[in-house]
Amino acid sequence: MRAGALRSRVTVQRKTITAQNSDGADVVDWTLDVDGPFWATIDALQGRQLEAMQQIWAEARFRVTIRYQEGVPIARADRLLWGTRILDILDAEDPDQRKRQVVMICKELVE
Repeated sequence: MRAGALRSRVTVQRKTITAQNSDGADVVDWTLDVDGPFWATIDALQGRQLEAMQQIWAEARFRVTIRYQEGVPIARADRLLWGTRILDILDAEDPDQRKRQVVMICKELVE
């Protein structure tokens, strides 16, 4: 992975269930549990890439790549902050299993 390709800064947030409301639904809080921010490459999926990704994830819009971080598991329950934008992680994996990078497929959340 070329360092010059990592042009964006992202922060990983972890979901924490803090309580339950009067209806019994979980009250969710997002915490900055993970060291960061991390340098990332963020690619908007287009054309055939988007079509292929949407066969698996109907709302896939971005591919985010960061360097592998030892001891920092990134899961589908997490989300990324990219400036003022929020990206929900649909999938995260180490594609070649060599602990060099983590590739995430994300969708943008609008709050």
